[in-house]
Amino acid sequence: MRKILIKLMTLMAVVFGLTFAPVQAVEEFPDVHSNYWSYDAIMFFKQHNVLAGYPDGLYRPDQRVTRAEFATIVTKALGLLNSKLRDINSITFTHYNDVDENFWAYYDVMLGSYYNIIHGRPDGNFDPNNHITRLEVIQAVMRALQTKGITEEEALEQLQVYRDANEVPYWALLTTGKAQQLGIIVVLPGKEEWLLPNQQATRGELAVWLYGMLQRAQIQANEKIEQAKPKTPQGPKKADGYIINNVIFDGDYAIIPAGTELPLGIMECLYTKSTRLTRESDATLAEVGTPFLARALVNFVSEDRTLLIPIGSEFTGKITKAKRGTTLIKNSELDFQTENWIDSDTRAPFTTFNSVAKMTPKVREFTHNPYLQAIGFHGFKGHNFYTHKSQQAMFTLLEEVRVNLKDNLHMAR
Repeated sequence: MRKILIKLMTLMAVVFGLTFAPVQAVEEFPDVHSNYWSYDAIMFFKQHNVLAGYPDGLYRPDQRVTRAEFATIVTKALGLLNSKLRDINSITFTHYNDVDENFWAYYDVMLGSYYNIIHGRPDGNFDPNNHITRLEVIQAVMRALQTKGITEEEALEQLQVYRDANEVPYWALLTTGKAQQLGIIVVLPGKEEWLLPNQQATRGELAVWLYGMLQRAQIQANEKIEQAKPKTPQGPKKADGYIINNVIFDGDYAIIPAGTELPLGIMECLYTKSTRLTRESDATLAEVGTPFLARALVNFVSEDRTLLIPIGSEFTGKITKAKRGTTLIKNSELDFQTENWIDSDTRAPFTTFNSVAKMTPKVREFTHNPYLQAIGFHGFKGHNFYTHKSQQAMFTLLEEVRVNLKDNLHMAR
């Protein structure tokens, strides 16, 4: 389970019908190997019977997803068919010209529409057989959540990191900008500078989108979903996520001990060598003292599922070491130290958060010549470091952190 939580991005942002029990051995798909970029998310949803393969045993991660298929997957992932939430006969059905009671995904479309996750077209159609785009996935994921608003100026600032931000239509600007601010947008490997809003979503990336949505919906689901949740006794928030061991509870406080390791996402693009900069807006030259922002990409919880640090929590800090790669296996290194936990509303520090992390690049072959590789030239050349946005590093707490369990945990909205 820890492996799954550490490797997922997004994240990707409530699991009503599911539980985040430790993942048992699950038969793998022949076409989804263990180092596939969304392998862990796919296997998580396979274990919980949300995503299934085809009769031939394949998952087909690069296959596009129709809007009807998406409705089925997202409602199943959120557990909206669970009778504990709402009797299907008690909800108000939406009329679509092209979806009648005989349609195979009729009830999934009705549920998704009732809970404001999916919408039809202005002409009264749902277009169930059209392939869903990445922009439509963003809108659906955000509609499942209750978040604080964002201004048009803020949205434009958030989206300027993408070369194709101008392809986002005006009606989707605020929602998409907010998704970027919360770290919900899933960027594709090798295409970190592109939002690709009009590209059709695949089964592989959809797993990552939904995992991030589930993590965040546990603590900030939209109003209808929140009202439908089974009532729980008053007390500290409960959630599923990355488990922190040895937490000490002291009244209204939880104490995370020094030495605890936490996977946080580095929210900056950093280079260790200026000659590798391709565009001024792409990255920052990493130097000692360069500020950075880190973010919790999953919920951090205690062993009894008490929510300690919610997904989206942010921490500021500075780079304490920036070593540039040279030659003869002298590779680069980036050392980070966080200083403060940031209030999600005021953006001001509300408590110290002293932790450190070190990142080094993986050594790659000096040449693709198989003869030179065979005699050990693969470690000959030094390497410089580049971090992409949301790249994870393991941070170790240098001091204990006291979390007030009654102040809404400064939840990022």
